[in-house]
Parts: sequence; structure tokens; C-alpha cells
Amino acid sequence: MLSNQHSDRTRAHSPLRPGVLPTAPYSTRPPSPPYIHVPAVPFPAAPFPAATSTTTTGNLSTSSNPSDANTRARTPSPFSNILMTITPSPNAVHYSQYTPTPLSHADLALVTRNLAPQYAKDASTNWVYESRRQAQQVLDWVYLGPASVVRDKVFMEREGITMVLAARDKRFAAVSLPGLKRALEGTGVEVEGVEVGDARELVRVFDVVVGIINRHMLRIERERVENEGQGKPGKVLVCCETGNDRSAAIVAAYLMAMFALDTVQAVQYMLLKRFCVTLGDETKHMLQAYGDILRARGDVGVMMSTSTTAPAMPAVTNVSAQGQQSHQQPLQPPQQYLQPHPTKRRIEETRYVEMDDGIDPDDVMSDAMDEERYAGRSFAPFVEREP
Repeated sequence: MLSNQHSDRTRAHSPLRPGVLPTAPYSTRPPSPPYIHVPAVPFPAAPFPAATSTTTTGNLSTSSNPSDANTRARTPSPFSNILMTITPSPNAVHYSQYTPTPLSHADLALVTRNLAPQYAKDASTNWVYESRRQAQQVLDWVYLGPASVVRDKVFMEREGITMVLAARDKRFAAVSLPGLKRALEGTGVEVEGVEVGDARELVRVFDVVVGIINRHMLRIERERVENEGQGKPGKVLVCCETGNDRSAAIVAAYLMAMFALDTVQAVQYMLLKRFCVTLGDETKHMLQAYGDILRARGDVGVMMSTSTTAPAMPAVTNVSAQGQQSHQQPLQPPQQYLQPHPTKRRIEETRYVEMDDGIDPDDVMSDAMDEERYAGRSFAPFVEREP
């Protein structure tokens, strides 16, 4: 009797329609995103004679930039002690059009020191625990480390840091930035900051920080060009409380935006520079989402740069009864395209399109290709109850 009452309550609260049975256990919670594995870059087991050949790495993740990532990140042959080499990507010009500092090809060359390649060796061999309290050089013009480094005046002067970019916790933003400014007072080092509440806000911040870094680099390098190379080159220190979390995610996003790396390659390169970086799963997925955005921007930019300019819409001249031209109006699209659809189309309305001479063959082909996805799938999560 009790079992019957329990089954009745279960059916009453079940999200399934009557007559539908599950074929396997299931949960109503949202699906968890896939795990993004970042493997270690392989290191040669034994030394070999010097050689100059290079091999391209495979795409080790669900690539955000598959068209360009394999050519931007390279692992040299096992005869070299350099584990990764990255070069600035021309697609960075397209990516930057949506940042606060759009770049031209000349600007890209200026920021990246004439498109100079960047190299990464294995940092774990010389890594000690105290290294996490120091800052490491990720690029020729970008450093990554904890916020406490700004108080090391010897380091700041020796490395020639010209700007500090702090990724602050939104809860302590009012306290952290004034402290950095006091520590750098009188040094001529600029201080910028971005506020990040949690990993979900990172995608919003990525474009902002890419624009901040590039704007500072362009200003410094343009001044050096005007002064015939005199003055310190621009160098940016990106920091947070530990140098391992928010600031590391920002540097990884900068690598993706400037070098067209995918998420795995950007994290791999950064780990070779700063071994103690720890990015959580949520942060990696935010980087993955940002990489998808960059890829879409690159596709649109390439399409717009290669396509011809569309001809302007012809104008219609309104002529009065007296034969005088009154004014001109551009052609308007047909009225049926201006009317909003009252309801969402049903699946059968998307199957085929009737043409004057019958069904459009392209729709038949696309429908057949869509059905091929399910040809090898024997498992059905739900089935209808037999009457």
C-alpha cells in the first residue's frame, strides 16, 4: 500500500508527460560543462644535436581558434630546449576592433616589437617555492606576478616596468588600488585597475584589459619613435593578490587575442613562464567562451576584408502631378519581411520550401544530412509507453 502511494507521488511530481518512460536514470539539473584538460608540454627525454626544424602542435582542446591556433603555437623539435614558440597573429587586428583600442597592422607591429616571436622554456626545472612571490616575464612587454611585487623597487627599476595593471577583487577594490598608487608614487609608473567579482565576469573584462595594455604600449612606443628610440620601452605588470588567478586569466586572454592561441595553448605557454598558475574550471570555460568570440570576430573580419563593397540601394524618385521632383526615398524591403512572426515556426515548417516547380532540392539534401547525425545512435533516452 505504501509503495503504491509513493509511486503515485512520484508520478505526480514527475516532469515527464504521461505515456513517456525513461530508458536510463536521469537528473533534472543543468548539464555540467565538459572538463578542459591542459596537458603538460612534452620535454625531450635526452639531448640531441642541434637542429632548426620545427613541428606544429596539434589542437589539444575544443579549439576556440582552430583556423589559426595550430600555426600560431609551435613546439620546436626535441633537439631544442625551447618548448613553445608563439608569433603575433594578423587576426589580432580583427579581434581588436571591438576593444577600446582598435589596432591597425602598423599598430600591431609596434606593440609586438615588429611581430617578434616569443619563446618559452621549461620553468619547472629552476622553480622554487619562493618564485611564486616574484613576477615572471610572459612576453617581452608583459609580466605576471602578485601585487606585492610593486613594492620591490629594485625589480621595478631593473625590469623597466612602465605600467601596473591590477585585477582587483570587487569587494576590496576601494582599498587595493590606492595602496598600489602610494607604493609607486614618484616612480612615474602608471597604475590601472579592473574590478572582477568572480570568474563569470571575466569575459566582460577581457576586451577592456587588452585595450588598456595595447593603448599604453602604443603611446610609449610612439613617443620612442618620435624621440628616435630614446626612452624606456613599454612594459606592463599584470597582477592580483596571488598572481595565479584573475591576473593569470587576463594574461591568458591577452595571449589569445594577440597570438590567436586557443585556451589550452595559452594556458600551456603561461605555465611554462609561471609554474604556479592555477586556473579553475570555470575560469577555463570563460577563456573558452572568449576564444569563441575571437574566432567569430576573425571570421567576420576576414569576410569583410575580402568581400567587395556592396552597391548602394537605388533610390526612387517621387514625382508630383505637375512633373516636378519632390524628394527621394530609398527602396524599402517587401512588406512581408517587415512583419514580425507571431509565433515560432514549427518543425514541419522548416522541412521543405515549395518552389514554383516543386520542392527545393537544397532543402531535401540538408534535411537528409541532418538525419544522418542520428543514424548510428541506437540509444534513446525516453520512449513512449505502449498502450
